[in-house]
Amino acid sequence: MERTRLELLFDQELLQNAEQARILCGSPVTRFVRSVQATGGVSTVRELCRRNRPSDAFDSLAQAGRLDLSAEASAVKGKYGPLFTDEEVNACLALLLEAGYFQKAGR
Repeated sequence: MERTRLELLFDQELLQNAEQARILCGSPVTRFVRSVQATGGVSTVRELCRRNRPSDAFDSLAQAGRLDLSAEASAVKGKYGPLFTDEEVNACLALLLEAGYFQKAGR
């Protein structure tokens, strides 16, 4: 199935963020990157939500104060709203809230 422009934009953001996470935090992103490349970012994030688990680099990014690079932070952005159900966004939001993401200044 061909991806929409918005899906491709989401994929691009996830891949760029994964590369930054790898460089900044030494985060394990290989499996995540392969999944995004093979099935797309939307499918990858949906599967994470379905399994009720965070993305591979989530904990490393949280420790480094860089959850802005997480797939979950990308998924809750308003511009990607049409790609996800409310339940999927809420699952990502819950992980971010639990990790204190929105307590940081400027978010």
